[in-house]
Amino acid sequence: MLIKIKGHADMRRYTAHLSSDGDLEIPEGTTIATVLEMLKVPSELKKILIVNGRHSAYDYILKPGDTLVFFPPLEGG
Repeated sequence: MLIKIKGHADMRRYTAHLSSDGDLEIPEGTTIATVLEMLKVPSELKKILIVNGRHSAYDYILKPGDTLVFFPPLEGG
């Protein structure tokens, strides 16, 4: 199944090899955690996970057409 992935800020380096649309073919039943492993995103890096505009957890099972966006936590002052 096909999903879209976008990494922002420092996380862009893990999606740089994807097409400009961020398309990635994954098997049915794949979780966000598995996709991050596939992209070789270190598990110790803190990240915000968004699927289709909503905060998501590592165990979320992706569906065809989902858009996964991930980025480091933001700090303000």
